[in-house]
Amino acid sequence: MIRSVTRMLVSVAFFMVVFNSASLACGPFSMEAVFVFTAHPAYPLNHFAHGEIGVVQPSYARSYLYVAYRHLANAPFHPQEEKALTEIWDERLNGTWDGSEDSWVKAWLETRQKVAGLPESPKIEAYRNREKPNQYETFLNCNEDSFDSAIATLNERIKKYGADSPTIRTWIEGQDQVFSNCGAGQNLPSALPSDADALAQADRRYQIAAANFYSTKFEEARKEFDAIAADSSSSWQTVASYLIARTLVRQASLGADETKKDLLIQAETQIKKVLADKKLASTHAASRRLLDIVRLRLRPSERMHELAHTLMNKTANDHLKQDLWDYTILLDGVLGPDEPAPGPLPMDELRSDDLTDWISTIQRGSADDVAHALSRWQTTHAETWLIAALARLDEENAKVPDLIRAALNVKATSAAFASARFYAIRLLIGSGKLDEARSLLDQLLKKNQAQFDASSLNLLIDDRMMLATSLADFLSHAPRIPAALSWNEDGREIPAEASDLSDEGKTILGKQLFDDDTAKSLNTQMPLGVLKEAATSQTLPPHLRRDLAQATWIRAVLLGDFKTADELVPELKALVPSLSGNLDDFLRTPQAEVKKFSALYTWLKFPGIEPIVDTGMGRSSALNQQDTYRDNWWCGASFTPSTEPIAEENDALASFTTSGIHSPVFLTDAQRAAGGREWKALNSLGAIPNYLCKQVILWSTKSPTDPRVPEALHLAVTSTRYGCTDENTGRWSKAAFDLLHRKYPSSTWAKKTKYWFKE
Repeated sequence: MIRSVTRMLVSVAFFMVVFNSASLACGPFSMEAVFVFTAHPAYPLNHFAHGEIGVVQPSYARSYLYVAYRHLANAPFHPQEEKALTEIWDERLNGTWDGSEDSWVKAWLETRQKVAGLPESPKIEAYRNREKPNQYETFLNCNEDSFDSAIATLNERIKKYGADSPTIRTWIEGQDQVFSNCGAGQNLPSALPSDADALAQADRRYQIAAANFYSTKFEEARKEFDAIAADSSSSWQTVASYLIARTLVRQASLGADETKKDLLIQAETQIKKVLADKKLASTHAASRRLLDIVRLRLRPSERMHELAHTLMNKTANDHLKQDLWDYTILLDGVLGPDEPAPGPLPMDELRSDDLTDWISTIQRGSADDVAHALSRWQTTHAETWLIAALARLDEENAKVPDLIRAALNVKATSAAFASARFYAIRLLIGSGKLDEARSLLDQLLKKNQAQFDASSLNLLIDDRMMLATSLADFLSHAPRIPAALSWNEDGREIPAEASDLSDEGKTILGKQLFDDDTAKSLNTQMPLGVLKEAATSQTLPPHLRRDLAQATWIRAVLLGDFKTADELVPELKALVPSLSGNLDDFLRTPQAEVKKFSALYTWLKFPGIEPIVDTGMGRSSALNQQDTYRDNWWCGASFTPSTEPIAEENDALASFTTSGIHSPVFLTDAQRAAGGREWKALNSLGAIPNYLCKQVILWSTKSPTDPRVPEALHLAVTSTRYGCTDENTGRWSKAAFDLLHRKYPSSTWAKKTKYWFKE
């Protein structure tokens, strides 16, 4: 029972969050392309543990920043430490742990079967719910040691008494009662008769104490363990002294806040008593680990800095996994689990060891932190502090030239190389030295790609695209291969397993797509003339050119530029053959009004057409099919997206997933202004189902004999059901429905249109 003290004891609160049954609700989520990781480094994470750290981002979770710091400080890990790091990341990201409680229970039950004729064992659940008012919070009550101890004891007792002995059956009956308390209940074994064997008596007293412990009757458990510790004849005397302290720690974990400190102080006193007694040496290792837990809770700041020093030790650390787990939990308590805590922070505490100082400085990023990072770099010339200063420095700082020079002097063999080059480029861009930044990017992309993982490489390509000197240059850097495909419903950016991918998803692996910056530039900043040139260029791969061509064509129609729309038809027909018949009709029509209706009729029949290019994986359904999640007839206008850059709510943890340049530099001011006006005009259309209903109704009043009108009205009503809507959609849906049934009541389309839709 005392072989190890697991992190289940260290951070009960953490487990109560993970296993809170109220937080397990789930719903449908869409796969998305992750171009740049922000919560953690690129997969596989064992590469990061080994030293391939790429561009280190302040938004990384603190365990990754610790590993980055070690490598930046030229303090790599031993192989067993790298394994421990990947294990802790796997546990935190995927909810997997060292062992399975099912296997612990199974091992016990298999040993129990050595005794024939026993009744079936009560169901054993290792996890138990807390008492009210926190009954939905679950903690690990019976850990692996509990079952290991029972197995070892049973094997020893069988050797002494024999498997057929009534004493063995009685012992197992008592142990069944003990384990029945793991999941729920307060089931205590009865005391044995006074004439029972002395060893059996000692075992039963221990079982009663353990049953009290697992049933959360801690006061009673302590009294029982106290009595056992005072009994020199008991085979459980040695372990009982340790278990008194463990009971106090468990009671503090689950008890009221006002009693925690006193209980922990009592536990600390008891552990020190155990450690001072040489007769209890067999429990000293477990007691020291338990003492670490107590000190962690009683004096977290002191313990945090102790762990920081331990974690920087270059000798192999067999306890790295637990030490890092504890350290990051303590650091979260100071800085906040996801972001810097509001209000003043104890800077003297944070800066009393270099590791904690570096992590807090690079994540917080305040003016004081920037000044501090600069000061530390100037004092130490350490690459750790160079990266911290580079990552947080404003381009207007007088020290920028010095930092850029230092960054460019970092050797290609250094773990700091990728970060130093990337942040130097960002500072060059911010300083207006675009030619230097472009030249440096070209050099890196030509000679140093191997030193940048897929995520870091996308950061470079994104900046290079925005620094393009021409449209052709822009398009040559626009396609981007995602670093991963992820469900990412909770922001963990975990790459999807190949087995989780649909056939379509598997075809996207390694496929070039548009990222956010590319889509934003094409959709919101480039005018039709530039978009037409891009759509007819052969630079983009066919699937991206197809997306751009359809977007530019319908955009030209909506903006009333039918000359551009006509000129795009040959390209669009070649890329989307299924549109050929409708596009031929569009070309044959000379009048603008007729052309517009012809195009909108085509749009109604091909709901996947939209006046924008998609980011990432985009719409999965075919152009002529209705998407299950209402991604039809362009949803964007329903939400009137802003053309302004989105401000980060928390600058301290802002990621670098988007370029430092807000618009491609090759665009002229006139082109940017035209692109902005066109984007504003498109958004002014509002919810597209409303727009389509209105346009079809207007056309029907002008050309009521057009044979396409009944179908167009039917499709317009359909768009109000399967497109993105607003509060006015019901009115337009009813208007189109009423017109169809009033003017074309005997048409096939009226018969197919049985309802109009309120939203």
